[in-house]
Amino acid sequence: MRLFGSRAESPEAARPIPRDVEALEELVHRLDGASDEDSAWRITVESTVRFYNFGYGAIWVPDSAGRLQVLHESGPLVPQVQAAGRNDPGELVNRALRTRSAVFDDNADVATGCRRWQAAAKAGMVAAAVLPVVKGTEVSGVFEYYAPVPFYADEARKEKFAAIVRMGDRARKSAIAAAELRQVANDREAVTTVVTRLGQASDSQTSIKAALDAVRTAFGWAYGSFWAIDGELNVLKFQLESGSAGDEFRRVTLAATFAEGVGLSGRAWRARDLVFVRDLAELTDCVRAPAAQRAGVRSGVCFPIMSGDRIVGTMDFFTTEYIDLSESRAAALRNVQQLVSQRLDVVRGTERAAANARDLLDTVDRLRNASQDATSVAEQAVARASAMTAEVAALGQASTAIGDVIKIISSIAEQTNLLALNATIEAARAGESGKGFAVVAGEVKELARETAEATQKVADQIAGIQASAETVANGIHTTSETIGKMDAVQARMNDVLAEQAEMARALQG
Repeated sequence: MRLFGSRAESPEAARPIPRDVEALEELVHRLDGASDEDSAWRITVESTVRFYNFGYGAIWVPDSAGRLQVLHESGPLVPQVQAAGRNDPGELVNRALRTRSAVFDDNADVATGCRRWQAAAKAGMVAAAVLPVVKGTEVSGVFEYYAPVPFYADEARKEKFAAIVRMGDRARKSAIAAAELRQVANDREAVTTVVTRLGQASDSQTSIKAALDAVRTAFGWAYGSFWAIDGELNVLKFQLESGSAGDEFRRVTLAATFAEGVGLSGRAWRARDLVFVRDLAELTDCVRAPAAQRAGVRSGVCFPIMSGDRIVGTMDFFTTEYIDLSESRAAALRNVQQLVSQRLDVVRGTERAAANARDLLDTVDRLRNASQDATSVAEQAVARASAMTAEVAALGQASTAIGDVIKIISSIAEQTNLLALNATIEAARAGESGKGFAVVAGEVKELARETAEATQKVADQIAGIQASAETVANGIHTTSETIGKMDAVQARMNDVLAEQAEMARALQG
């Protein structure tokens, strides 16, 4: 049945054409495209307004405090009705909420407490229909419609229209349930996509970028960014981005920092959990909120990135339309959070191991160079020791030759002493004529004695030199043997260092 018809001079001439079933069929068909409860409300309002040619339609839903808020509006009179009372539902909507029953009115002059209805009437509307959606004992929403033609609302038609509304609501709930099932499947597919993309990343930067791109595209969001904690300043700093939400929003993002508890990312940091904001305009402490409003960015979600029990950063994502976060999507995002955190832990652990391997390889190279230098020094020391052994041997030979000369000198001194003694005896026999010769013989004897004493001292010193030379030669020989042993140890060290170098290369690879 058609609820609204053309103006007529008599009720019989203006009786509506039965098209309500067609309207319901179209609504059910369009609800197949609903993705969540929010979109189902929107489709219901838009479909009803379009099918019946209403001037205005809206859905009011209660907020967390029970106050009604306009969720969606449709129709050519949206600006006029909004100007009359954007946040004031008015008398008709409040009455439907209070009585939990439909309210019909065709006289805006009487409804003085409803500025929205009066504004619609001023714009040419002649009928109002306000229809509550009751779930159990609670009203989950209130539809508000204004029509440019009379609405015939006798008791039978009211009941029939209420039945149509109930069937439409069941269709809406069925569509929401189907959408939730689709969303669960899509969320699982999104998580799988993220896992696949993360598995292809080889380092922390590409892992973060892969996660940003995969999450943003899998869930159909406009923009994503990664923020890392600066340990010195204890703030979140921008690191990477994915997608676009406008140049101004990007400029503000690149320049921003967030302390713990401030802004969307700061709240996720403090909560150590997923944080969702349906309307970014509510974030009065976020420097990006004004730019987001101007860029048409609506909702935002953020989760922390963990390393063990420590938060190392956050990932936030933004949409260009208002969204609601279902339990299944929140669970999927928490799974993504754990997967990204675990993957980054693994990748960063691998990077640290590779860096340590590079450091180890560098250290091994330096040790090998030092070992080679030590080997070279040892070889030089062995060569010098061999040369010194030869020199000491030559010194021993020279000392022996000098000893032989000393023996000859000692023999000559002894013979000179004997000759001097004989000369003295002969001078004594000569008497007075041999006194001069006796004096000379005495001097020769004294010289022979001194020569013998000096020769003995030289012989003693040569003997000491020979003993020292032997000791030095023995010491050099022992040193040469020790250096030879050190050279063998150095060779074994080189082998061990070569093995460590191979291990370091394996870790690095």
